[in-house]
Amino acid sequence: MVNKMVNKIRKELTQRQEKILKAVEAFILEHGYAPTVRQLGRLLAIPSPSAVFKHLMSLEKKGYLRRERGELRLSGFPAALESQVRVPLAGLVSAGAPKEAFDFSGEAMDIPDWMVGRKRGNIFCIRVEGKSMIDAYIDDGDNVLMERTNTANSGEMVVALLEDGSVTLKRLRREDGKTFLVPENPAYKPFEVENLRVLGRVIGVLRKY
Repeated sequence: MVNKMVNKIRKELTQRQEKILKAVEAFILEHGYAPTVRQLGRLLAIPSPSAVFKHLMSLEKKGYLRRERGELRLSGFPAALESQVRVPLAGLVSAGAPKEAFDFSGEAMDIPDWMVGRKRGNIFCIRVEGKSMIDAYIDDGDNVLMERTNTANSGEMVVALLEDGSVTLKRLRREDGKTFLVPENPAYKPFEVENLRVLGRVIGVLRKY
């Protein structure tokens, strides 16, 4: 497959998008990390999280924002994609209720080389079902890039294999000797796990518009 160099040019912002972008920038400068969808909604008096999310996705599409390991980042002009690598695509993984363990189907995806780095032999991609991670900017149908690992730090987003053989994508939290899998959507509740097996950790999110 011939790699194509793709140049993305920033597009003009609407007044609402410009306001949201400035709010994200101010929040990051003040706190050192990006706001959640609902934090932005409160700051901007936008009651609908889905409306905020759509504006953020438009800003990402236009090249003003990017997501790195599931976290929102300010972006300069997007770099040209000079090369790509193919990584295996796993079956659907639930970001809502846990579901049965995924299988590798033999399919693969072309991923920008800079997203994979030196760990390309240890990377795979999953396609997410559900909206329990929406506040981490991971939506239903997104392709999430994973690094194979059986360990993860508290606060990282992981794909976890549960005792009943089901798999789920959640944020890992360890507190007072206990382990929790935490959704990024208040409509879903965290739950405690005992014999947790980590299958991978999130290193990137990809979306096709």
